[in-house]
Amino acid sequence: MTEVPHIPAPWDLKGRGYIVLYRFTKDEIAQDPFLSDQFRNNYSGGFGSLMVVDYQDSNAGPYQELLFIPGKFTFTGRKLQHISRIFVSTRESVVNGRRNWAIPKEQAAFHFRPLEKHDEEVRVLRNGDQIFLGRFSTGGPLFPVNTLLFPYRLVQVHTQEKRVYYTRFTGHGWGRLAKVGEIRVKPDEFPALAEKKPLLAIAVQPFAIRFPPAVIEELPNGNN
Repeated sequence: MTEVPHIPAPWDLKGRGYIVLYRFTKDEIAQDPFLSDQFRNNYSGGFGSLMVVDYQDSNAGPYQELLFIPGKFTFTGRKLQHISRIFVSTRESVVNGRRNWAIPKEQAAFHFRPLEKHDEEVRVLRNGDQIFLGRFSTGGPLFPVNTLLFPYRLVQVHTQEKRVYYTRFTGHGWGRLAKVGEIRVKPDEFPALAEKKPLLAIAVQPFAIRFPPAVIEELPNGNN
């Protein structure tokens, strides 16, 4: 297999997609099979986020992405977000996402399919099995979207290297309100969101995101 070239941060990405916000309880987080104990036992609330994105341009070329952030977690005295599950459509994004930010990306196939004028279906498959299906509808006027209102300060842990990666990504663009018509997941591949009612859904198009270099530190004792 051809070695994937290193594409260092910062990355500038442009595209479109959906952001769905949730609020989870500690009991729900305690049952999340994709969180390690160091996060599961230190849940601090905040908004959880499901993101489905079609990047039409990035440093690693076009690719699609499905990710889940359960909310905030207390880590080294700070309340930070953590990506617990993420799939992308290209190997270049998988390898460099892990290398640059310790984001645990895995590869899957994505299918964005328009249904009606304002409706769209997104399917994500892994090894031929459907692991996610989302149906979204959009409407209403455009409004500005900016991460200044909902900042994302990520903490990811590389357990093998015993290092912590801190990253704050920023983004801006335009959005419309969206409705989630349906979500289906394969429970052993993605968090159980099918029965969870969203607080808010936004269709963002277009938007731009910048992922800067991570701040990398040694993993503190007691967080192994």
